[in-house]
Amino acid sequence: MKPAYLTTLTPLRGIAALMMVVFHFNLLVMPIVDPALTQGHRRWYLLVDFFFILSGFIMTYVYGHWFAGRVTGASFRRYMSARFARIYPLHFVTLLWLIGVYMLVVPVNHVTLDSTSATVFDLSAIPLHLLMLHGFNTAWTATWNTPSWSTGSEWLVYLAFPWLMPVFARLPAWGKTALLLLVLGLYGYLTHPPSTEPAFKPWLLPLSNEINTITFPTSFLRCLAGFLLGMVAHSAYSRQWGMSWLQRGGVFGALGIGLAVSYHLQVPDVLTIWVFPLLILGACYNTGRVAGLLQTRPFQRLGDWSYSIYMVHIPVMFSFLAVQLINSPAPAPPKPLIYGWAGPITGLIFVLIVLTVSALTYRFVEVPARNYLNAKLRDKQVSNANRLSPKIQ
Repeated sequence: MKPAYLTTLTPLRGIAALMMVVFHFNLLVMPIVDPALTQGHRRWYLLVDFFFILSGFIMTYVYGHWFAGRVTGASFRRYMSARFARIYPLHFVTLLWLIGVYMLVVPVNHVTLDSTSATVFDLSAIPLHLLMLHGFNTAWTATWNTPSWSTGSEWLVYLAFPWLMPVFARLPAWGKTALLLLVLGLYGYLTHPPSTEPAFKPWLLPLSNEINTITFPTSFLRCLAGFLLGMVAHSAYSRQWGMSWLQRGGVFGALGIGLAVSYHLQVPDVLTIWVFPLLILGACYNTGRVAGLLQTRPFQRLGDWSYSIYMVHIPVMFSFLAVQLINSPAPAPPKPLIYGWAGPITGLIFVLIVLTVSALTYRFVEVPARNYLNAKLRDKQVSNANRLSPKIQ
């Protein structure tokens, strides 16, 4: 029996994806706020860890019973086919988009890229992206559609999940507590001190105690830690752990405020990250105003678009930057930083453009490609099953 759809979790994905758009706009284009006031938005890279935790929760909720006993070839193929149909089409389209941007900038207009851009647009990395193996990227930064480093890492964890699940399902309560300690240890291992290198944007002040690692092998460990934490969160959900207090709207709001304060005060990531599973549980348990708000059509639609939002915002951004680079190939002299309304207004316009493009890619790429691939892969599995099964004379 297919599990019921958890409608209150869908909007959380959309909100997190939008926050990542703002994070990258501030990181790569222009500041949205004077860093002397707050650096809280600089910590929004942790929303990627929220995605990992949510994925672990959802995969266990939807597919956990498939693999709780043992892993069969049929169940593994069906599971991986569904995952492939979900994430690959848009990954492929955005990769082609950025290859087109690169061709327009370098071969056509003969623009010379700086060292950072040359690493991002590394031609030798294209085969890894095409094969969904870019999670093994060991360069100092992510390549091509840079946010897709997380989908590459998640793909590797998807492959491991069916074999993790039988072991996880047999863990007693103390074993899952020990698993939480392992997760804490992984996050502690991934925490690194402030960088001594100068920031590539003058408004970016150094951060400390962060786990923002995006290349293999630490990127894989980061994803795995979040995924395991999500699996434990689902175990807590199945036992209705903390329901009496987490279902309250006031508690959900307090968790959100606490998260914002944690960002602002630059609380170490290894501590902040534990708010995410509590938010997920709170969203699942709530049946009051919080659930009512999250189940409204705008929030549901935002959640539907979340993967598109996450995957298209960098191609959109790089497209605008490419036009600027073609028109002004020589680097412009630095201008004095003036923090005002320009950053927030430009950022809002960019968000609206991303939402528009995301609506289109969701409707014309994600959904039809997923439906087509699911139907084709399902037909192939049925055909193989019929071919291998004994014929009735």
